[in-house]
Amino acid sequence: MPTAQTILDAAFVLAKKSCTASDHADAKDLLQKQFPESSWDEILDAYLSACELAQKSYDIGDQARREKIPDDKALKIMANRFPGFSEKTYNDALTLGWFLSR
Repeated sequence: MPTAQTILDAAFVLAKKSCTASDHADAKDLLQKQFPESSWDEILDAYLSACELAQKSYDIGDQARREKIPDDKALKIMANRFPGFSEKTYNDALTLGWFLSR
């Protein structure tokens, strides 16, 4: 059985690429296929958390890019606000935020 972190990380990869309602629906279906032993509620919760992290990455990345907060503090903020993801995913989210805020 996959860990919650594995599902969260996979959800973030899909969430950061989803723009339309159709994209989001397809992403949730793909997660359900990727993790068939997980309940729909677990998939949905993970996906919603990943979407929130992807959306908030802009604000946090912008603050880090403008040097209002150092990167290590930005990563801690993300980990505190959106617990359960891997360190790699928090780094990816910060990178996404830097990119989007340029």
